[in-house]
Amino acid sequence: MSRSITYNSSPLLASPTPVWRSKFIVAFMALAFAALIGRAVYIQVIANAFFLMKGEVRFMRTLALPANRGRILDRNGVVLASSIPVPSIWAVPDEVDRNPLMLKKLARLLDMSVAELNKRLENEDKSFVWLKRQVDEPVAKQIDALKIKGIHQRKEYKRQYPDGEASAHVVGFTSVEDKGQEGMELAFNKDLGGRDGSRRVIKDRMGQVVEDVGEQIAPVDGQDLQLSIDSKVQ
Repeated sequence: MSRSITYNSSPLLASPTPVWRSKFIVAFMALAFAALIGRAVYIQVIANAFFLMKGEVRFMRTLALPANRGRILDRNGVVLASSIPVPSIWAVPDEVDRNPLMLKKLARLLDMSVAELNKRLENEDKSFVWLKRQVDEPVAKQIDALKIKGIHQRKEYKRQYPDGEASAHVVGFTSVEDKGQEGMELAFNKDLGGRDGSRRVIKDRMGQVVEDVGEQIAPVDGQDLQLSIDSKVQ
């Protein structure tokens, strides 16, 4: 013979639930739901522009397309000053992988201490900081091989003077920014310098360009400057 079980015979189940407890649970759930709705409204409506800006800062970049500075020649066409492309190393501090071993290797390649490297990565601008300008190509390749997230390279131009000091008093020199500082480099800086271009892109979290945004502005190379002097008799 089967026996039926009466569940409400249990004193625990049969005890009435206080009304205040039910109201408290309902009120708590309503407040939690209201908080979620409020947060969604804040993100999607009130602070929408702010979060869009933060997203652009993190993933959208304007890449400079440097112009090639014009050459300086003597009257016979002998090159007195010219520019060669060289890589420069920069970083996005907020995105850099701070693995101690990898940073130690990077610091060694950049010929600086780990402390100095960390100091540069603490720069106030969290979206861009130069680590080292105009490094040798073999060094740049070794840095690229490290594959450190947040570390990037950019092509710049480095000025070279085949005659060295022999014509330096006339030709002058440029800064690391490739701007004329003395002599003909300074006097004709605008003509020699040309105009840099730009490229607006979106990068993924690994720093790779995934999409071009907007129109690309091509660089305009500088004009060559031919002097009346003969470098052989200077």
